[in-house]
Amino acid sequence: MKRVSVAILALTLSLMMATFAFAQQNRLGFFDIDADIGTAEFQGGRVVEGIGGGARVGFAIYVKNVDQLRTVSLDISWDGAKATKAGESGYGIDIDDRTVNGGSVTLTEGSAMGDVSGIVNADEAGHYAEDFAKLGGDAVATTDYGLVYCFVLKTADAFTTGESFAVNVKVKVLNDSGIEKDLGERDFYVNGAVDVQNSTWGEIKSQFKD
Repeated sequence: MKRVSVAILALTLSLMMATFAFAQQNRLGFFDIDADIGTAEFQGGRVVEGIGGGARVGFAIYVKNVDQLRTVSLDISWDGAKATKAGESGYGIDIDDRTVNGGSVTLTEGSAMGDVSGIVNADEAGHYAEDFAKLGGDAVATTDYGLVYCFVLKTADAFTTGESFAVNVKVKVLNDSGIEKDLGERDFYVNGAVDVQNSTWGEIKSQFKD
């Protein structure tokens, strides 16, 4: 009987440890885009309208339901002839009296990751990619929306309200063990959505991954 009890205890501990390990791989995590960067915390929205030349457009990236987020891998692409990355981009929102998405923005909202260190993998016309990690302390664990990045573009001077483009955002996260979770991809639309006929079914489904 004693041996049976020991075996049951060992099995129970093994199952608990397996469940604990599984729970810390960000399996339920996802991200979303917030076009209302003039308002603190997640508001949502992926489309802005009435944007002309020399105007700033942007969005915040929030993660949700992560249980051990240590590193974020960000890959953003757009039509480089229509806009360039602006200086307001960064790990949190720190904008002082700028017009973004057609409205006045003055907001400081820190990153849910606290202090971070990043490595830029691409910073060129129409493409920006960066890996950044939380420095020290426990990895991020939250069931709420947590801000991890703000991305702002400035449209070309010749850009008009009759033109449009999409910004594609891909996000992956890693836990303390380096286990990667692909959170999928989202699109941010300037002056209306692009023609979905040009998208594959896989790309469309990824927009509704969560």
